[in-house]
Amino acid sequence: MASYRVIYEDPDCPEQAAMVLVPTDNWLDDAMAGKLPPISVYWELQDDEQRAIDEGKHDTFKHDLNKWEKQFTAPRIGELTEEEAMEYLVMKDIPRKVWSVEYNRPMFKIVKTEKVPSDRQFRNAWEMTQ
Repeated sequence: MASYRVIYEDPDCPEQAAMVLVPTDNWLDDAMAGKLPPISVYWELQDDEQRAIDEGKHDTFKHDLNKWEKQFTAPRIGELTEEEAMEYLVMKDIPRKVWSVEYNRPMFKIVKTEKVPSDRQFRNAWEMTQ
């Protein structure tokens, strides 16, 4: 089980509750075994999808097969620690505007699992604190 979670907020929707990103055990095992491609592989696919959305063609969009296959054929980046794997996951699965732009406060945090409330009763009220 992963020792970390990522808590993040959407800077475009500050009134929205914080979100929690939880890596699967299989993904984390692959990351720590060195089975991941460079992050740029995923960024190329995301850029193509965003371009299709911007052009209003998302409903007919299909990935370039060569770019899509790079997920499986690109050279692997090597073994990552759990902390490095979480940083990779941030760059892969959280919108870039959350982590690549400097705001007046952090938009994401990588935290120990036990810091995330297990009581889901107030999950829509979670906030990130400094």
